[in-house]
Amino acid sequence: MANQFTEASHSSYGRNVVRSIVGIPVGILLFLGSFAVIWFTEGRTDWSKLAARTEVASADRGGGLDGRTVSVTGPLTSTEPLGDPDFVQPGPYLSLKREVEQFAWVEHTAARSQGRTGGSSTTQTTYTYRPEWTASPRPSSEFRVPAEHENAPMPVSSQRFVVPHAAVGAWNLDLTYVEFESGVVLPPTALQRTGRGAGFVPTGEFLFSGTGTPDVPHVGDLRVRFTALRNGTVATVFGQAASSTVAPITVDGSPWMRVISGDRAQAVQTLAAEYTATGWLGRVVAFLMMWIGMLLFLGPVSTFLNVLPFLGSASRFVVALVTFPLALVLTVVAVAVAMLAHSVVALVVSVVVLIGLVVAVTRRTPARP
Repeated sequence: MANQFTEASHSSYGRNVVRSIVGIPVGILLFLGSFAVIWFTEGRTDWSKLAARTEVASADRGGGLDGRTVSVTGPLTSTEPLGDPDFVQPGPYLSLKREVEQFAWVEHTAARSQGRTGGSSTTQTTYTYRPEWTASPRPSSEFRVPAEHENAPMPVSSQRFVVPHAAVGAWNLDLTYVEFESGVVLPPTALQRTGRGAGFVPTGEFLFSGTGTPDVPHVGDLRVRFTALRNGTVATVFGQAASSTVAPITVDGSPWMRVISGDRAQAVQTLAAEYTATGWLGRVVAFLMMWIGMLLFLGPVSTFLNVLPFLGSASRFVVALVTFPLALVLTVVAVAVAMLAHSVVALVVSVVVLIGLVVAVTRRTPARP
């Protein structure tokens, strides 16, 4: 079931010119901001390298390594059961995450602009409304067409619960700055439900409640899924030893401590994969910022040529075609420079090599009479 509405808006040539000129400073900010994103992306701490240098501590015996950065591998345990007071009775969990979704109206927009002779343009915006499962339903008042698309407030929200105390073998953990992994999905039939949970029906990975059915839900219906890190999960903790406790390490003024499922090698590999993934994400974001910034900066060119629609369309295509590789090359160069600048050793080696090349070329160049 979907509802669709189309709205047309007309813009004069003068208004389009003003909008394109306003886009120039925005484009400049995006372009310059992309270099800042690259700089901070390449300057991130590679926690996998720090983790690989930690001293391996035995899980059977705590203490004796005060002040050292350590890694401890063993069963992650807690003597206190954990539950969700609204849904699930306490059980052998270290971390319990409640994920709530509501079957609600979701607004989708699609815009299509058509130029006219004289520089004016008409934009047709299509609003499509479909009920979907969503963790954050929007209030109907925020929709372009709120009538017949009412979303009720969610009576229960997503939440995460963590045990107050945990340990890896003989080492207690300072949980102040630790965020446990989500863990595995708990089958709803295996949950000992309480409170609200007693009124929900198990179906697949979810507990369902509403006027519809799990296969044919109605707007306003809810479904809840639980993921948990179970007591006894083998994990590796990275931190600083303080008596018989593993506490956060302070790096560049920020506390850091990680608890990752698996042995030490697997945990280091997980950190390396996270570092690589976030690095590529930052580079892609910087490239898009740079490219969009160029497009906005050159936007007035296409707007002025839009007096004849085919000229405006052709110029936009050419601008996009030229700026795409330019932004790509600039991004690659900026990334390379940032990597060198953040690596002292690489920077020193590069400078020495450059000086050596200059000296070699100077000596080979014959002196002029």
